[in-house]
Amino acid sequence: MDIQELSQNLGLEVDEYIEMLELFFESGGADLETLEAAIAAGELDKAHEASHSLKGSAGSLGLEGIFELAKTIDDKDRQGIKEGLDELIKELRKEYELLVDSFNKLSQE
Repeated sequence: MDIQELSQNLGLEVDEYIEMLELFFESGGADLETLEAAIAAGELDKAHEASHSLKGSAGSLGLEGIFELAKTIDDKDRQGIKEGLDELIKELRKEYELLVDSFNKLSQE
């Protein structure tokens, strides 16, 4: 994770980007939990809301991996396609956790 590059791409100072990223971890984590629960319950409308929110937040921060997965999930939710969602959710969770871990390691340096 290159915070310097990501912040520059968005025209932000590094400190500003870090603040936004920390907010993303809070809201994105909540959206991800809502998404997982909604998929497990078969509530695709609720899943769509959560995946759409996560997609928008990740896209705004230039987090392409999370954005692309959330977009794919969002498209399937919107179309009512349940097939493959469980695996996509696992991939999204993994990508999210890798991002958090990467950020935490950078913060400790």
